[in-house]
Amino acid sequence: MESTSYSVLIIEDEYPARMLMMDYVMNCPELKLAGIAESGDKANSLLGEKKFDIVFMDINLPVINGMDLLRVHHSKSTFFIITTAYSEHAVEAFDLDATDYLLKPFSFERFKKSVEKALRFLQESKQSQPNTTDTQIHLKIQSESAVFLIPFPEIQFISANNKSCVIHTTQKDYETPKLLKEIEEKLPSGQFIRIHKGFLINLSYVASMRYDKGGSYTIQLKNEDETTLPVGRSYAQSLREALKL
Repeated sequence: MESTSYSVLIIEDEYPARMLMMDYVMNCPELKLAGIAESGDKANSLLGEKKFDIVFMDINLPVINGMDLLRVHHSKSTFFIITTAYSEHAVEAFDLDATDYLLKPFSFERFKKSVEKALRFLQESKQSQPNTTDTQIHLKIQSESAVFLIPFPEIQFISANNKSCVIHTTQKDYETPKLLKEIEEKLPSGQFIRIHKGFLINLSYVASMRYDKGGSYTIQLKNEDETTLPVGRSYAQSLREALKL
């Protein structure tokens, strides 16, 4: 196994269980604790804003339960391990591609087995999927009839459209049956940034960022339509930093 640190999010509302999970994670040198959430709504925000390699998640959470979070956020690049005292959700969790299902109380040895399983899947995922590097110059998408290679500089912004995305370019729009989060993982992070749950933008096309009296932000793009897009409040600070404002 490579000596790489893998980012971990712990989603647990009970203090003793949360502290135990933190201790378990910190005793695994290959893991890096990158986030903690005590409620489902906080977890939902973190999962929308950042990418985590492994998520340890309880089911019985305030506001939004763990199964609802898994239905929304499960993906091929984040590995969810359920940590719960209830066994009745196991079948559905595995149907939603959960990596493992730990029944409380569980030992550090059992925890380590789950970690090893997730790390093995992470390694296999990296080997089977092309990495986004500086040498990549295009986004590959597939429609019902063709495969398109879209150069990154031509992409102005990307919008979510139910269970698909629309890639808006200088030439035309392309629709693809991919979630926005999946597209985001294939883009160079220094060039593209999430500004809203429904929008990713190419920083090169930002003409202005405006603050409205109601407390919200919008941006205007440098394109023929002078497109105006909303900026989610949780994304505003990272956008300001990226634009050096």
